[in-house]
Amino acid sequence: MDIGLVITLLVIVGMIIGFMSGRFKLGLVAMTATTVLCLTGVLSFNEAYGYFANTNIVMLGAIFILSGALGKTSLVLKLREWVLRHSGQGQMIILVYMVICAIMTNLSSPLAILSMLLPFMTALDADSPVQPSHLLYPGAVIGHSCQGALPVGTFFLMINALLEGNGVPSDQMLNVLDYAKVICIPGIISVLYMSFIGWRFFPAGGIDQSQISGKSDDRRTLTPVQENIIYVVFILTFVGLLFKQYLPFDVAALTVAMVIVLLYLKIIDLNDVKNFMNLDALFMLAGVLPLGTAMQNTGAGNLVADFILGLLGGSPTPLMILIAFYVAAAFLTQLMSNTATANIFAALAIVTAMSRGLDPRPFAIAIYAGATAAMLSPTSSPSIAIAFAAGHYKIKDVLISCFPLWIIYGISVIFMANLFYPL
Repeated sequence: MDIGLVITLLVIVGMIIGFMSGRFKLGLVAMTATTVLCLTGVLSFNEAYGYFANTNIVMLGAIFILSGALGKTSLVLKLREWVLRHSGQGQMIILVYMVICAIMTNLSSPLAILSMLLPFMTALDADSPVQPSHLLYPGAVIGHSCQGALPVGTFFLMINALLEGNGVPSDQMLNVLDYAKVICIPGIISVLYMSFIGWRFFPAGGIDQSQISGKSDDRRTLTPVQENIIYVVFILTFVGLLFKQYLPFDVAALTVAMVIVLLYLKIIDLNDVKNFMNLDALFMLAGVLPLGTAMQNTGAGNLVADFILGLLGGSPTPLMILIAFYVAAAFLTQLMSNTATANIFAALAIVTAMSRGLDPRPFAIAIYAGATAAMLSPTSSPSIAIAFAAGHYKIKDVLISCFPLWIIYGISVIFMANLFYPL
């Protein structure tokens, strides 16, 4: 067996163990793997570190900053105030809260919405038919299952980076709507399920605010003009992503230009750039992508694909392959970092799909969605862990409420992925 192949397989195993351990930052683990491949000669320097100049990585970093700038506006506060004014009583409180969680998770993050909506939960008195514990964990679940359901996030860029890193041609890259159109219906199903069924399985009670307080970000007050500029910049970025094929320059340059505009106008500063840019996510993605090159160069990708297909037995259909990958990723994400699981399994599925001559897009989208939908275990994501601790829930309550949704969500994601990208 070729030494490069052996090293690549060992690095993949080591990276997975590092991700699962939870002891190290994901970006550190991924960059360690890439550096080992470079030092051992499996990858050249440019192959190992060239992804820092990758269009999708650059654009992802810029959109992290633009999304952070959007979070500085009063938009989220206005949404929260609207909830407090129009929630009504009982069932309407639940429905409105879940809808707002679904919207806000596309503008912020599941962890941030816990703190931003804390006043709404604590405003419920002891006589209310709905208690904070009915909202906290279900809202965190919605925060994960609806990520990317609106075409304003970064998920399609992360998937594009994985597709490009594994040699997928440019005509099979996703646009800003592609991920959202697959996840929209599963997201709506999640909101309806949690609003009318799921919340009822959680015991009524208060929550430990100390577990959540202090998680919100300190935001400087912006003038109405500055807020309007941020809205215009965000809209221009979205339009640019939507019609990128008509731009006379790379759309990544547009996103960077929008950040520069905000810096020159002093709406954000360099500290904001540092705080808004998720360096751990960027380093992890830039570190995972070279593995695709290593798997192609050494033949490890075909070996892994053949092994996975061998487990399915005989000649599995494309749909069987998709289901197998989805179930594996969606299950393991309940036990380890959802972000790490998404990137590992999406990359493996892309390699497997390409080795079979299949369109890799439905595999990447479905697996990324399944791995993102953390809901069954507090180890699956920081926001789920905080919600679980603050609400003093029991695993039994979580499983009774969320396992049916986990199944329904998976079926709907696979159906929608196959609908838009028939296998």
